[in-house]
Amino acid sequence: MFLYSQIRCFLWNVVQLFIGVPDFKRNVYTSVLGPPGKLLDFGCATGHISTAFVGFEYYGLDVDVGAIEFAKARFRHQPSLHFTAANILDHPFPEDYFDQVLFAGTLHHLSDALAKQILEELHFCVKPGGCVHLFDPVRQDKDRWPQRLMRWIDRGKHSRTAIQIQRLVEAVGLYELGTPQYYPTPGVIIRDCDMLYLQLRKVGNPG
Repeated sequence: MFLYSQIRCFLWNVVQLFIGVPDFKRNVYTSVLGPPGKLLDFGCATGHISTAFVGFEYYGLDVDVGAIEFAKARFRHQPSLHFTAANILDHPFPEDYFDQVLFAGTLHHLSDALAKQILEELHFCVKPGGCVHLFDPVRQDKDRWPQRLMRWIDRGKHSRTAIQIQRLVEAVGLYELGTPQYYPTPGVIIRDCDMLYLQLRKVGNPG
């Protein structure tokens, strides 16, 4: 089972690199961010696109200790890039600490219950009026076998439609939602689902 999982991870990374996803993510993510400040990259993995944010005081967070250690070693000469291995639900950062948060490509790995908890914690650590920038691949009626294949390789168990994601965020009751935007992912023969972007502006307080 472990070998099977490793093979799928390797295949996913190779396919992503082949079709140009890392460059796509750098361009799209940076296009929506506000002025440089303290930026939390929630679910940063190995920090493979963190160099796109060298103008920010960047904090990459992930529960995968091995991935974070790899990132720390790889980017040790980048003083503005910081990496932390921790569970966001353990309150690793103070209240109102970040100017904005990047929550990208992670939601489809989270159940509704866990996603709501994480959205509450991200609300806690972003400043009043600050934004959580939510990106996630979305299921659509137009999806065909290439999109289904990419979702299988990615191993996300909680893929959602755009409406399902919006309702999930609205149920938390802590954010003002921006207008949904869709970004077609790169690739010709093999192409992943479109990427949904939602700007979530902090407006409320937990009940």
